[in-house]
Amino acid sequence: MTTVTSNDIQELKDLLSAMRQENREQMISLREETREQMTSLREDTREQMTSLLEETRKQIDTLKEDNRQQLETLREENNKQFVNLHKEITEVKIITAKIEVTIQSQAVLTQKIPDLIEKVGELKNWKQIAIVAITAFTSATIT
Repeated sequence: MTTVTSNDIQELKDLLSAMRQENREQMISLREETREQMTSLREDTREQMTSLLEETRKQIDTLKEDNRQQLETLREENNKQFVNLHKEITEVKIITAKIEVTIQSQAVLTQKIPDLIEKVGELKNWKQIAIVAITAFTSATIT
C-alpha cells in the first residue's frame, strides 16, 4: 500500500485548481465565441429579413401596378363596347323608323288596292289596264 502524503494531496489540489481555472477560461472563451456568433447570426438574419422585406414590397408594388393597368385596360374595353352598343342601338332605331315610314307609306297604297281592283274589273280594254298598272307602279315608286 502506498501512503499519501500531504505533499501529494497538495499537488492534487493544485492540479484540480489548475484544471478548474483552465475549464473556466475555456467556458469564458466559448461563451464569448458563442455571443459573437449569435451577434453575427442576428445581424445576418436582420439583413436577410430587410432584403426579403424590400423584395416583397417591390413585388407587391409591381403586382399593384399590373392590376391597375389591367383594370384600366378593362375599363377602356368596356367603354368601347358600350359606345359600340350605343351606336348599334341608334342604327337599329334609325332602321326601325325607316321601316315604320315605309309601312305607313305602303298602308296608303294598300288602301288603294281594292279601288284599283274594282277599276281593273270595270275596264274592258287591255290598254287601259296597262296604263292603270303603269300609273300605279309609278305612283308607288314615287311615294
